[in-house]
Amino acid sequence: MAPNAVRLLLGLELRRLADPVRHPRPGAWIAVLLPVALGIAALWLGAESVRPDATNGDGAIGLGLLVSSPIAFWTYPVLFRPADDALLRRLGIPPRASYALRALRLLALTLAVVLLLMVPYAATGVLGTVPIAEALAAGLVAWGAALFGLSGAAMRIVTPGRRVELTSRMMGPDPELVSAGPLVWAPLPPVIAGAFAARLVLVGALPPLGWTALLAAGALGLAWLGAGRFARALPRFGPQANEMAYAPPPRAGEAGLVIGRGLARVLPRRAGAVRARDAAVVSRRFRWAGRITWPVAIICVLALLRAGESAAVQGWVTGAGALVLAMHAAALIGLGRLERGGMRWMDRTVGLTARDRLLGRWAAAFGMALPLAACVGITWGLIVPDSSGWMWLLAAAASAAVGSAASLAAAGR
Repeated sequence: MAPNAVRLLLGLELRRLADPVRHPRPGAWIAVLLPVALGIAALWLGAESVRPDATNGDGAIGLGLLVSSPIAFWTYPVLFRPADDALLRRLGIPPRASYALRALRLLALTLAVVLLLMVPYAATGVLGTVPIAEALAAGLVAWGAALFGLSGAAMRIVTPGRRVELTSRMMGPDPELVSAGPLVWAPLPPVIAGAFAARLVLVGALPPLGWTALLAAGALGLAWLGAGRFARALPRFGPQANEMAYAPPPRAGEAGLVIGRGLARVLPRRAGAVRARDAAVVSRRFRWAGRITWPVAIICVLALLRAGESAAVQGWVTGAGALVLAMHAAALIGLGRLERGGMRWMDRTVGLTARDRLLGRWAAAFGMALPLAACVGITWGLIVPDSSGWMWLLAAAASAAVGSAASLAAAGR
C-alpha cells in the first residue's frame, strides 16, 4: 500500500486540520462550530422524540438506521469526489494510499455521527453500554460495507462488457442512469447491514461490546478488500487534472459572471449584473456566510419534523434562523467595507445608480437566505399549529433589505 505515501498523506492531512488552529480565521470557525452547536442543541432539546429505545429490537434497528444512513450516502463523495483528488493523482500518489486516507476520513465521519446520536441518551440520563455498543457496531459495519460496496459498484461500472443487472434496468429508459445503476443501489446494503449489526448486539451469546469488537473486525476486512476494487475504478471515476480546463475554450463572455438565469431573470439588466458580481464576491471573500445556510436549514427542518409542536424547539429554530440571517447581514456589511477601500470606477463607467446597486445587492442577499427561508418556512407552515411559513420568507427579504442598505452606507459614495 506504499506505506511512505500513506504517512505522507496523513502528515499533510494533520497539517491541514491544524491550520485553523495555527492560523485562526473567525469565518472558518463559525462555519464549523455553529452547525455543530445547533445540531447538539436540537438533539438535546428533542431528546425524547429522537432517541430510539436501545433495549429492544425495534429500537436497536432504528438506532442502526440512524447511524448507518448518513455514512452510506456520504461514502461516494468521500471516495470519489474529494477536492484534492486531481492534485494527488497528478503527483503520482498510489490509488491504495489515497483509498487509505479516504477510508480514515469516512471513519472520522462515522465516529462523529455516533457521538452526535449519543447526545439524546446523555440528555435523558440513559447513556450506557448498550446504546454505545449498538451505535458503534452499526457505524463500523456500515463503514466497512460502504467502502466495499461503493468501490465494487464503481468497479462493475467500468468493467468492459458487463451485463446490466435487473435492478439497473428498473431505473428507466435513460441509458446513462441504467449504466450507473450499481452506484444508485450501492448505499442500501450498508444501511441494512448497519441496522442488522445494531440488532445483533442484543443477542445474548456475547456481551454488547464483544459483539461490537467482532463486527468491527469484519468491517476492517471488508474495508481492506475494497482497496483493490477502488484502485481498478479510480482511473474512470477520479477526475483528471486537465478536466479542470475548458475544452474547447469558451466563446467570449461565456466564462464570465452568469446573468439573467433562474429567478434573477426578472431583475433589470444592470441590477442583475450587480447581483451576479456581489454573489461572486461574497462567495469568495465571505465563504462562511454561504456555507452556513444549508446545514442550519437541514437541522432546523429535522427538528421541526421530530418535535415541531414543542415551544422550546420552535424558539430554538427561530433563534437559529435569526442568527444565520444576522451572519448574512454581517457579510453584506463587510462587502460594503471592501468597496469603501477600493475604487468603483467600473460602476461609474457602466452607469450603475444607487437603485441598481441596492436592488442587485438585495437580490444577492435574498438568494443566499432563500434555502433557509423556503425549507424551514414550508416545514414550519405544515408542522407548527396556527402559524404560517410565509413569515420566514418575509423575514429573509426584510433582513436582506436592511443588510443591503447598511452595506451601501458602509461603502459610501
